[in-house]
Amino acid sequence: MKSRNLKKIMGVLLAASMIAASFSGCGRKGESGDASADNSTSTDKTNTGDSESKKFDCTLKVIGIDNVVAQTVLDHADELEEELGIKIEFQQYSNEQASNKIAVSMAAGGTDVDVMMIRPLDETLLYSQNGWLENLQPYIERDSEVDYNDFMEACRDVCTNKDGDAVCLPAMTESGVIYYNKTMFKEAGITELPTTMEELYEAAGKLDDPVNDICGFACRGMGNPSVTQFSCFLRAFGADFFDKDGNAAINTPEALEAFQFYGKLLRDYGPDGVLNMTWTETWNLFTQGKAAMRLDANTNLGSWNEDDSAINLDEIGFFDVPVGPNGDYGNYYITAWAYGISYGSQNKEAAWEFIKWATSKEMQNDAQKNGNSGARLSVWEGDYSPWPEEVQKLAAEAGPKSYGSERPYMINVSSARDLIGEAVTKAIEGVDDDELQKLLDKKNADLQKLLDSEKTP
Repeated sequence: MKSRNLKKIMGVLLAASMIAASFSGCGRKGESGDASADNSTSTDKTNTGDSESKKFDCTLKVIGIDNVVAQTVLDHADELEEELGIKIEFQQYSNEQASNKIAVSMAAGGTDVDVMMIRPLDETLLYSQNGWLENLQPYIERDSEVDYNDFMEACRDVCTNKDGDAVCLPAMTESGVIYYNKTMFKEAGITELPTTMEELYEAAGKLDDPVNDICGFACRGMGNPSVTQFSCFLRAFGADFFDKDGNAAINTPEALEAFQFYGKLLRDYGPDGVLNMTWTETWNLFTQGKAAMRLDANTNLGSWNEDDSAINLDEIGFFDVPVGPNGDYGNYYITAWAYGISYGSQNKEAAWEFIKWATSKEMQNDAQKNGNSGARLSVWEGDYSPWPEEVQKLAAEAGPKSYGSERPYMINVSSARDLIGEAVTKAIEGVDDDELQKLLDKKNADLQKLLDSEKTP
């Protein structure tokens, strides 16, 4: 967490950036049409008097990725320019490339970035600690148009800093769901969907067809990426990444049982090469008719392309993650993407108007129509989604009872996922119970060291 001295330094940097903003970057158009020098966060638009004075004259540099949320923004970019005079230069990268680009920019002062798409569970804590994100609380408190309480509570929680102030606005959510091939279920004589992990394993065995290169169950097997989906099993077996006191807990008897089950399920009935699979590989298997069941995020449906699929959408069914042996529920409902403002941006007022617009009800409704899973309560009140009704119903039901994370929620989350992913890999490979327990003890100690390193001195 920030030290008192670091806070002072960041205050100086913020003041400097605001001074610089008066000489460059976005400016408001005054009544005469000239750019205004006022670019502070305290600007009150209600004092302007006419619509023209609410406009800006600038280009915002946005760092993000290529997904339905970003595409919705790009589809409406002309409207943004017409309404607010804001142009956008949207740079799209892969997840990791975007994170690296942001880190390099922030280390250099963050002045070459105005807005960034971030993954709250991976980056909010780190970026807040580093002082990279503008505090949005003052903007929210003076701007009723944002309707902040319309964002789901779980989404708001992971978009705040340690003081509880908002540092980004949520744009996309997702939850786990099991996709299944209805035709294969019918041919196998399975008439009841699995509701327990034992039933899931039994169904996978009936559906597994190595002769025709069809696996009974597909899920992520590659180390780091597997952790998010494995979380559903970890919690279903009564375990978690941390105990109630916030200490590492991946070596408990319940955790060992979860690792064993996940490993056995994918070892016995998973696809060949599962140790190298992320969501894209399992998605391709399923849509090509080579997997009878598949667990991953419901937002994967946004990648559905009938022309590239060997099955049709009507053949796909969906059901919730089954409970564990003691009835524990392990599914997640997370905030996948959010928009934040760079602390070094010289265009903060315009950047605020952009992220308010990009996460507005209207924009999230439009994104929902294109396959997004919105972070606002209001988008689930109307029939905006093109998804099958059962997917929407599962998402709505999962929200109140699911976990708000599907990974260890901590600053060093990537390192934590690496070490947990190693244990997932060994479990799939089939190491014996004693060896797996020894490995979990070691990884648990490593996870605790990471946690301890984050504690404020």
